[in-house]
Amino acid sequence: MSDLRRALPLLLIVALGLLSACQPSVRPDPLEPEEPATPVALAAPAAIAPAAPPKPAPPAAPDPIDTGAEVFDRMRARFSAPVCVKGERNQLWRKRYAGYPDSFARHVEQILPLMGYVVEDVERRGLPGEFALLPIVESWYRPAAIGPGGPAGMWQMIASTARNHGVRIQPGYDGRLSPVASTDAALSYLESLDEKFGGEWRAMAMGYNAGEYRILRAFQASGDQRVSGEHRLPRGLSNTTYDYVAKLHALACLFDKPERHGLVLPREARFTPLVRIALPAGVASLDQAAVQLGVDASALRALNPAYRQGRVVAGVPRDVLAPASALSRLAALAQAGPSADADTGLPLPAATGRVHAVRPGDTLSRIAARYGVTLRSLFELNQLDGRSILRPGQRIRIDP
Repeated sequence: MSDLRRALPLLLIVALGLLSACQPSVRPDPLEPEEPATPVALAAPAAIAPAAPPKPAPPAAPDPIDTGAEVFDRMRARFSAPVCVKGERNQLWRKRYAGYPDSFARHVEQILPLMGYVVEDVERRGLPGEFALLPIVESWYRPAAIGPGGPAGMWQMIASTARNHGVRIQPGYDGRLSPVASTDAALSYLESLDEKFGGEWRAMAMGYNAGEYRILRAFQASGDQRVSGEHRLPRGLSNTTYDYVAKLHALACLFDKPERHGLVLPREARFTPLVRIALPAGVASLDQAAVQLGVDASALRALNPAYRQGRVVAGVPRDVLAPASALSRLAALAQAGPSADADTGLPLPAATGRVHAVRPGDTLSRIAARYGVTLRSLFELNQLDGRSILRPGQRIRIDP
């Protein structure tokens, strides 16, 4: 009996172990996410004040678009369904744009910096992604494009429309040729059309092409609010306006389903993003600005053809498009402050050595002859070139 008593605890442990082995294990349903248990809040002692909630971290700066993949994916994310539509006109325009796939891909790679700039602005304004394709339809993103009949710039705006939307046009400056000014005006115009047409991007595109009141009159005359480039709706518009929508549909389909059309888009292509900056104070030419910003002068002129012959005349807008690398140089100039010439914005020459103050009629060659130095040395010491414009009061460094 005493042996039995001693064995009972051991038998009980074995029995419990066998029972537990027979129970099924509880696992989370793979189709339902496992929710964490709700933590129980513990009351803090009365004598201790509750800790202040941590300050939220500042939002991270948005990553700039600098690859082909980012341009295409962020644009496609804003396309409206259906992206690819059936129809003879849409197929025609797909074939015309993608008839030479390698050429199409090369053209797209060349315009990626400008396209990325527009895609970011389209996102910021909450507009349909198809509108980032408008400058392809209009000009293939050429800032200096001049169309038949007078439209200009990559958005091909006529002078009256441009002026109505705040674009400056005057001797020495045509804001339609500025990617900054024209993009602001075009997208602001499309935002106003968004309100008139209830977000229907096809009607908005027709309004951009033909004028919103012409589209509204066509709706009223036909009693039909449907919009289609393929089916020529609403009735009574020009073939150009119907094809405008068909082209946008075709391009959107090419970017959305490139493999279906034998296209290989340059997704891996990398580029320096373009940013909007204000020209430094006193700068009178894009070449001078290029020296200060550390960018290629010819590239800066090509991006900003609004300034005739690269000259920044008095009273014109001074916002330009430049590679993002210029931002660090601009910040350095701002920190330098007094070390920059108040009249020209150019760095002041060193305190030692001879310095010449430019007078009316002076040229670099005359200055070089006067001081017995070479023209090349003046170019190098003052970061100038043969196209640089001298301003009265500007100080030219003569000696190293």
